[in-house]
Amino acid sequence: MQCCKKLNGDYESIRTVLKSKQGAKVASTQLENIASARASPLNRSIAKIRYDKKAESEFFVDNSALAGFTGERILYMAVRELIENSLDSCEANHILPDINLTLKNIDSVNDLWLISCEDNGIGIPPDKVPVAVCSFLTSGKYVEKQQRGLFGVGLKMIAAFSTKDTDHPLKVWSKSQDDKTEYYFELRTDINTNRPIVMTKKVLKPPEDQISHSTGFRIEAVLRAKLSPITKSRIYEYISQTSVVNPYSVLTFETDDGKVIFDRRTDSIPEPAKEVLPHPSDMDLKTLKKAIMNYMNQKTTIHGLLCTAFQKISSEKAKEIITNADVDLKAANQYTEHELIKLVNVCKHTKFQNPNTEHLSPIGDKILTAGMTSEYSITINKDVHGATPQEQPHLAVKILRPTLTAYSSRTCVINNRPTIVECGIAYGGDISSFKLFRFANKIPLLYDEGSDVAREAVSEVEINKMGISKKEVKEQFASSDSKSDRAVEMLPIHIFFHICSTKIPYKTAGKESIAAEGELKKYMKSCLADLYRKVSAQIRKELRIKEAESRLRLYRHYIPFIIEAISESISIDAKRLYDVFNSLAEKHVKGVGPGLKLGYKEDKITEDRIQQEVGKDMQASPPLSTSVLESSRDQDKYLRSSPSAFRIRESSTRQSSVSTKPAKIIEDKRRIKNKKKNKTDTPIQVTLDKFGKTKKTTELKGG
Repeated sequence: MQCCKKLNGDYESIRTVLKSKQGAKVASTQLENIASARASPLNRSIAKIRYDKKAESEFFVDNSALAGFTGERILYMAVRELIENSLDSCEANHILPDINLTLKNIDSVNDLWLISCEDNGIGIPPDKVPVAVCSFLTSGKYVEKQQRGLFGVGLKMIAAFSTKDTDHPLKVWSKSQDDKTEYYFELRTDINTNRPIVMTKKVLKPPEDQISHSTGFRIEAVLRAKLSPITKSRIYEYISQTSVVNPYSVLTFETDDGKVIFDRRTDSIPEPAKEVLPHPSDMDLKTLKKAIMNYMNQKTTIHGLLCTAFQKISSEKAKEIITNADVDLKAANQYTEHELIKLVNVCKHTKFQNPNTEHLSPIGDKILTAGMTSEYSITINKDVHGATPQEQPHLAVKILRPTLTAYSSRTCVINNRPTIVECGIAYGGDISSFKLFRFANKIPLLYDEGSDVAREAVSEVEINKMGISKKEVKEQFASSDSKSDRAVEMLPIHIFFHICSTKIPYKTAGKESIAAEGELKKYMKSCLADLYRKVSAQIRKELRIKEAESRLRLYRHYIPFIIEAISESISIDAKRLYDVFNSLAEKHVKGVGPGLKLGYKEDKITEDRIQQEVGKDMQASPPLSTSVLESSRDQDKYLRSSPSAFRIRESSTRQSSVSTKPAKIIEDKRRIKNKKKNKTDTPIQVTLDKFGKTKKTTELKGG
């Protein structure tokens, strides 16, 4: 504004000068100066752009959300990364894992936590330890095979956060399979240059050594983080689910709340994944140029390169690709990018055999079943008798043993990469509610369940695959604790999904939920429907048992009323009569009980048996005729096979049970009536049709 006012003032002075001829020359000079002043950038600043290079370590620390290290999840991610690295190290050499993890608070005021992890894996060579622990984007996981880690930055994030927030060095002990000597390091990360700082390096000999196994790796780090109750429960859940999907490992976990040990349930371990060649359907210009660089010393032609550097390309198939690309046959390193992209385009439209699956390591039926049949979970006991306040609460391990388990798997190709889908179900027993377990490359996924493809698959597979209806499930299994209206979530069932691939289609960089890409959801639904059919027999059996139990409760409810009515007219031991009626009711419903077939069981009722079971003091009524007994047995057999007729019979029985009178009183009244009318009434037999109504009436001769 001041500049504008100044310019306006200058124009006014020029107009005044222009009124005189003598000032014309001076005025023109001033106008030129003002125009140049307007055109020059003296009165406004020019923005200058700086181009700086940021080190990899500085980039990941500034964008820690890419690796999942955000807020309260820092300790959870640290636990997760250390356990995954230990399992990968053991499985690489087919070693049964033995892992010890410790998480303790060393400074509650400043939120400092000490986390340590020790395993019996292959270790790290001493010359590679500083770079492998502290330098980002330096890892042994950048190969074409299934591994738990994806970017190789988890351990580096722990080292960088320890350097950024504390003055404690990162302590490392390593005993590799190549060199059985144990080395000790104290390290820090130079975040600005992505280089390790080696503060201490020395060789440890007994009794100074820390690793008890022939090979192994141990690390200790101090991190600044907050541990909320939710994050703590997530850590416990992660370790519990890791033991389920890795039952061949021993996991020892120690915190301020206590110490728990997850025992090994099987000695079987999955076959290690092998590194394989890339598949040509997934070829791009970068992959092809990298293959040329790897085989440059061999001076091979493009024909030999395609046959050697890629899988599923035979000599004839390579000639076909070169012919369709319309390029000359020459040395591989003599092709231009334009010619190479022609080869890539042809490979994209060429049909090849399905890729190999040797680079995948699925869990398998035997191992997953071992984890499901003895499912470990961490529980917190808050009330400990005789314990000091510092010892409360403490941790304990609870083992859930289901009644039935089942397994199913499918192999498919997702995004031109082979993928194996595994699914398991655990039903009944100690399992009391529904729960969905999600795993990717043997890693438990605990966050973002609602957006995961596994949740979609469970929601879309109908419960009728089990041979039961939603109404039956809600009648028999619904409870006040049910949080969902879905029928499957009312069942006492645990569903396990495991996806293994070299490239899991994660939805986010945090690697917590899987996207429904390609036909992945289709194969997951196929596995789940297969398992529903396998457990259908057990579920229908339990429904019959529950129905039998409800009938037995109904019988026991009316037995006291029947005994009371009988006791009013007959001198009898009420307790003994109750036991007899209760026994008869139990035998009646055993036809649908466990271990017995549903059907009619003939039970002969005689006067001698009644006298024997009830007692001599009971006056038995006259025996019924053979036709009446046979009719009642046929009717009882029909009622057993027809639930609707049984319900009608039960309703009529309840209505008439109150007015039931002893047989002796009815007989006396009948005799009095006969004397008055001076004639004899003929007893009748009533037969019910299949709807519970009177079908016909027949006369019986004789009294």
